[in-house]
Amino acid sequence: MSEHYCGYARSVHAENWDISTHTRVIAGAGSVARLGGLLHERGARRVVIVTDPGLRKTGMVDDIAAAIGAAGPTVTVHSEIPANPSTASLDVATAVARDARADFIVAIGGGSALDAAKAVALLTHTALSAESLDGSEEFDAPPVPLAAIPTTAGTGAETNGFGVMESADHRKVYIGTAATTPELVVLDAELTVELPAAVTAAAGFDAIIHGAESLLSQGATTLSRAYATESLRLTTAALADAVADGGDLEARSRMLIGAHLAGRALSLSGLGLVHGIGHSITATTGTPHGVALASIAGPALLFGVDAAPARYADLVRALDLSGTGERAVARIVEIAVAVGLPTDLGAIGVTADLIDTLVTKTLHDAVTNNTPRRPSPQQLTDLLRESR
Repeated sequence: MSEHYCGYARSVHAENWDISTHTRVIAGAGSVARLGGLLHERGARRVVIVTDPGLRKTGMVDDIAAAIGAAGPTVTVHSEIPANPSTASLDVATAVARDARADFIVAIGGGSALDAAKAVALLTHTALSAESLDGSEEFDAPPVPLAAIPTTAGTGAETNGFGVMESADHRKVYIGTAATTPELVVLDAELTVELPAAVTAAAGFDAIIHGAESLLSQGATTLSRAYATESLRLTTAALADAVADGGDLEARSRMLIGAHLAGRALSLSGLGLVHGIGHSITATTGTPHGVALASIAGPALLFGVDAAPARYADLVRALDLSGTGERAVARIVEIAVAVGLPTDLGAIGVTADLIDTLVTKTLHDAVTNNTPRRPSPQQLTDLLRESR
């Protein structure tokens, strides 16, 4: 076969897919108003909402809870999920769900709330604690059904059954199974319009990196590339407008749909070195996830340019550019700068004494295995030192 057979520079003959989904996705401005009826249709009687304290203070969560209650179910709200959910916080949330005898979990918020809700859904019908999980467990009891209502446009956590939690020794641990994939997702951009500019920027940049790393991943397929490419077209064009004007519903809608598509992409392809380093930074320093990604995106993306020219050519095309992979990386960094995100480790307070810890955590993170070029410990050490 020629390199560009029929004008398409990829072989699909060797791809093997096995994809199934039980998720219903409702998208559109004001669509959250349908949630109570949708839960009632599914037989929900005892709903537990999992969210964070900041979002509850806005009144949004209680309005949604009242609408669900009006459709019939009793509703319990647990609003104590921290920005980076710890195993201890997940055990508290699970206890609330057990006490309420929850038969449906509703996650409202950003990635932290959605990830936490997956753990709660997984643990409620068991006697296990979150701290005991390492991702290898087999569960006899089925998880509690889950609905996800994202209020940030970033993580795409509503697209899959897996989440990230922080262990007692400050490691990022992956939790969940395919069975904890939300069976109902509501994408309502009106829920995102009051999001502060800084949170919009960080969450939106996370979505952009999801799209970019999905294209570059060793696990990329024709389907994941399709999702990732369209997600990048939406998010890279809309993020600056969403940050500049939180009430711009068109920009907010593009970001929410783009983040969802990026989540679908990464669920198929996996991520890469930017996320491996970003996870280690957040676990070590508490830096918000999207901010951590921006601080290392340029060097981490550049590291793989020579190892996967065809994949970086995909990234160039997705960003509607011409030229090399280096130009595509530069464009992503330009977007970070334009929305006020830091683009070096020194700007977020990463000191020289943390480098060894970051190297160890990054190389033990499963997402790092998907990167086009896996660094050695010395290469990663050098990359991080030069990024300060």
